[in-house]
Amino acid sequence: MTTTRKPGWFEGEAALQRLLSRQLGGSFEKARPRLSRMGERAANEGAVWAHEADHQGPRLVTHDRTGARVDEIDYHHSYRALQQLGYGGGIVAATYDPALAAERGQAPKALTFGLGYLFAQAEAGLFCPICMTDGAARLLVKFGTPALKERFVPRLASTDMERLFTGAMFLTEKAGGSDVGQVATVAKGGSGTPGEAVKLFGDKWFCSNVDADVIMILARPEGAGPGTKGLGLYVLPRTLEDGRRNGFRIDRIKDKLGERSFPTGEVTLDGAEAYLLGGPGQGFHQMAEMLNLSRLYNAIASVGVMRRSVLEAIDWAEQRVAFGKKVIEHPLLTETLLDLASEQRVALTWAFRGVELMDKLDGGTATEVERRTLRILTPLLKYVLGKWAVRIASEGVEVLAGNGYIEDWPMARVLRDAQVLPIWEGTTNILVLDAFRALKKEGAHEVLFAEVERLAKEAPSDVQSRVGALLDETKQALVELSQDPRGEHAFRDWTDRAAVLWAVTATCAKSTGAGTETDLRAARRVLARHVPMGLLRKDRATVDDVRAVAFR
Repeated sequence: MTTTRKPGWFEGEAALQRLLSRQLGGSFEKARPRLSRMGERAANEGAVWAHEADHQGPRLVTHDRTGARVDEIDYHHSYRALQQLGYGGGIVAATYDPALAAERGQAPKALTFGLGYLFAQAEAGLFCPICMTDGAARLLVKFGTPALKERFVPRLASTDMERLFTGAMFLTEKAGGSDVGQVATVAKGGSGTPGEAVKLFGDKWFCSNVDADVIMILARPEGAGPGTKGLGLYVLPRTLEDGRRNGFRIDRIKDKLGERSFPTGEVTLDGAEAYLLGGPGQGFHQMAEMLNLSRLYNAIASVGVMRRSVLEAIDWAEQRVAFGKKVIEHPLLTETLLDLASEQRVALTWAFRGVELMDKLDGGTATEVERRTLRILTPLLKYVLGKWAVRIASEGVEVLAGNGYIEDWPMARVLRDAQVLPIWEGTTNILVLDAFRALKKEGAHEVLFAEVERLAKEAPSDVQSRVGALLDETKQALVELSQDPRGEHAFRDWTDRAAVLWAVTATCAKSTGAGTETDLRAARRVLARHVPMGLLRKDRATVDDVRAVAFR
């Protein structure tokens, strides 16, 4: 008996192909086989492995049979297969490995996130360790000594599972999650010279990819001042150069709601050896480089969750017959599906605008305006798209009805995995406050408004006029908020409005790689749904509308 393979997710999403073709330029055709292969394998065996790894989660082995402390994680073979698909497929290597230079061209993050987005549709869990591995490599490339780079970066970027080092970030402590300034872990010894070894003592409370080989960790050197200014950034290897275990233990694995395929644990540091990247006054700002990358990964994972939800919902609705016709042909569900497909299309275009800006910044070609644009875009993407992902996943469960709620089917896991996206790397309110910090300190509202106005000029006249009126309201509201000492209560409302205008105009513009008729259809619908002028819809969705926005 043969099993029919599903169509690949890359070849089935024309909007993604257009975005990547524009950003990768002449490298796109060289990268296309890799992208196509990732999309095809993620849609088939990757989706199966993800289901199995979620239901056969990791197990902490604290001691071996002789009683020696080992603190090892026992993984199901499906998780190892997913690692081969993700790391071996080149998600991290796309940015750093010289062998992939021709495929990435001048846009390494476009290739990394193109591959990652396809992978995340199958497995959003392992996408977190992949993110952490990329982030560890990023910090070492930017701030590491030559010796640290040579020791760790090639193995963090490896596609060979025998050589691969995975990465992690140990940040959160019991007393301080979002308030990083409360970090109490202490670094003892050293003179403050980058690359030198110190000893770490303390506890970390949320350690995802807890058995990582290369860990980025914040600690406070003895005698350093309070708050984030007193923190240093260190590289903590799991294994010392002589092969011995480093001086920290995994106390337990957390029992998470979702993303159960990989371990998040609690760790005690008892004289663990680590190497300084940046001392007080530098450490937190250096770690912010990893946080910003992680937030973009989070946004891409959110769009991947949305896409999987749309695909599962449409597939079910195309096959299920109720009351004499396919359920996709019932008007209320047709409307629902077009809403979901439209929001996912807009989210995809907007998220890859962030990818484009990161590539320019990393490549040294970004203007100061583009740097400031990415500064405000990053928290907005992470916040808004994480929220959308949970809502769209919930709608996807509902389309499948009772089957959607059953763990034999994929949507229950997709919804559980989605719920972490508004939490990790900054909860909603933290990100809104961060966005407003960028407005106040860097005048980021100026570049936001300028970009929306620029992109809106590429939109049809009806969208231009509507966006123009809404943007005027948004500008005036910001003036009022800035004059109200108690205006923080309305920050989230303002951010929601500004984000939708940005996302919609990005989807209307050919300069972003969008602007097709189906993009415009999606943009109009999202604008009407999120910033409505009237209660009742004036247009009516058709099944062909759903198929067009989802696939063409």
